[in-house]
Amino acid sequence: MARPRLCVGVKGTLSGMLELTPHTAANYLREQGLLGAQEAAEVRELSGGVSNTVLLVHRPDSPNGDFVLKQALPRLKVQQEWLCSIERIWREVEVLEICGSLLASGGRSHLETQPPDTSLSSNWTTTVPQILFSDRANFCYAMSAAPAAHKTWKEQLLAGEANPQIAAACGTLLGTLHAGSWRDADIAARLEDRTFFDSLRLDPYYRRLAVVHPDLADTLHNLIDETYRTRLCLVHGDFSPKNLLISPGQIWLIDFEVGHFGDPAFDLGFFLTHLALKAIHVADRRMDYLDLIERFLQTYRQRLSLATSDDEIADLSRRTAIHWAACMLARVDGKSPVDYLSVELQSFFRRIACKLLLQPPREVAEITTCLRR
Repeated sequence: MARPRLCVGVKGTLSGMLELTPHTAANYLREQGLLGAQEAAEVRELSGGVSNTVLLVHRPDSPNGDFVLKQALPRLKVQQEWLCSIERIWREVEVLEICGSLLASGGRSHLETQPPDTSLSSNWTTTVPQILFSDRANFCYAMSAAPAAHKTWKEQLLAGEANPQIAAACGTLLGTLHAGSWRDADIAARLEDRTFFDSLRLDPYYRRLAVVHPDLADTLHNLIDETYRTRLCLVHGDFSPKNLLISPGQIWLIDFEVGHFGDPAFDLGFFLTHLALKAIHVADRRMDYLDLIERFLQTYRQRLSLATSDDEIADLSRRTAIHWAACMLARVDGKSPVDYLSVELQSFFRRIACKLLLQPPREVAEITTCLRR
């Protein structure tokens, strides 16, 4: 497939959208001229996501390699009803393009005076997919595929692989995106709308918790209000081990549909929740997994410090701790609970998170200390 981005079709409606499946995708791609009439192609659905149909298109005879075709779903694949406009696919394309530019430039901003020290994560390169084409009539786009031998970091963590260099590289990656977009007026204007972030994160996480735990409602609504007030940088919104694809020496970041310009504390709290869940799940390696949190935060802060002040980083730590506690509770009692915790471990997380939200911590170190007990 040719590298330059191609936009096909015109903006359409849900009723006229072709549903892409492993059975319909090849014909669709041929009709669009994106596969040759006689070109061999094998299409299979990728697992793991709940909000999109994601198809891997394997072209065994093509020198251009495989690619991924992605189409937004109006109803998410979870037990409870969870709807979101499929227009979010275009937000994903825009955020992906911005992230690609930030990583290509090293996240350099007008505030940066020196290059970051990446020695803790120097054995890993970080990247995002390249957009190949988009189709506004069918709410889909295609992007380059990660190497075939990759695994998600979630898979590796659940299998007992706790690699501190990957954690450090992830800290540098997220820190680069945050620092490179810090108080950037152009990116702020492009990503001002937070509708999809609200529909896919704030509502099913925090507002849902306020219903399940009415004693925490004031704290959670205050957290939502503070999140809306705080606009500092690009926020990925789904920065988690399942969206970090690991291949030898390389990390791919994917899934950008809830990206926006807002509070980086959400990204941090969301990501640290996933590491904490894995640490408790893999009980005999808990301390090793909690050490991943320290390595991640070390490189993240190192990177962010090039774009902002110590006072802002301290206040970010406070907000991160509250988001971390709320996200931990959301992954037990929100609309999309994790599927690998026992009932006992769910109760453990619920107890810790509720306590933290009733008496909000002042910094993330208070939560790591709590988890180490």
